[in-house]
Amino acid sequence: MSGSLIKYLLGIDGGGTKTEFLLCDLSGAEIRRLLLGGSNPVNNGLENTFAVLENGIEQICSGFAYDEISVFAGIAGAKSGENQKHINEFLSRFGFVSFGCESDIDLALEAALGGEDGTAVIMGTGIVAYARSGETFHRAGGRGYLIDKGGSGFHLGSDALNSAFEFTDGRIGSKIIFKLVEKKLGKRLEDSVADIYSLGTAYVASFAPVVFEAFKLGDAAAREIIDRNAFEAAKVINGARKALDSRSEKIVICGGLCKQREILYPFLMKYIEGNPALTFLDEPMVNGAVSLAKRRT
Repeated sequence: MSGSLIKYLLGIDGGGTKTEFLLCDLSGAEIRRLLLGGSNPVNNGLENTFAVLENGIEQICSGFAYDEISVFAGIAGAKSGENQKHINEFLSRFGFVSFGCESDIDLALEAALGGEDGTAVIMGTGIVAYARSGETFHRAGGRGYLIDKGGSGFHLGSDALNSAFEFTDGRIGSKIIFKLVEKKLGKRLEDSVADIYSLGTAYVASFAPVVFEAFKLGDAAAREIIDRNAFEAAKVINGARKALDSRSEKIVICGGLCKQREILYPFLMKYIEGNPALTFLDEPMVNGAVSLAKRRT
């Protein structure tokens, strides 16, 4: 590989809800940015991953020579089974001068820690934490919605829907959450069961903001949901850190739930062990993908 051939950098951040593409020049200056739907192969299958990647690559690279572009894709679920191998094989068809695919957590480690020790946590549709101590890493969580038990956008959204249905059934639940869910649906809750199941995990995760909106309105059920999910998230974070016996107290939260940092911070701090320096990543994780694409030049 000759670095002199590379003129552009393409970073791809693929999660369960959205996939972000960012094309830059070698200085890191943005040329184009694009958002498409989720591309996690565990949730929706490899064919969906390929369709999203192909669509995004064709749009964002239109008018540019592929053999002048270095690409790095961080895809949620890439490390499951042989997904990484298949995605790399798919990327090889485009004729990029350089390409690579790892997990989305690699983007978080790059963007959040920049090579330093600490723990990077993605709280998006799913949840996963990676602790780093020197060149040693340990993962906790990240096994998908059927195995992980909380701390993710999916689980918050699922809890919101459950609370809304509990209210309609007379099983207590939350009237505030029920009203907010029906407002988002634009139709009766009872008429939405088929949509909830057919549209999948990303759709369920889209109801997570309802919980935070209800919390701001003083809803006790919303507070309980946030507290329970913060507890589960802290278990994932504590597990990653304990396994390495890392002395670093740096913890960086990435992903879509960063938008709720002001609410989440005190709940997380209640359950994370030690005296952590907990921060939330302000920049998009796709910036980490661009940085890793540049390292391949």
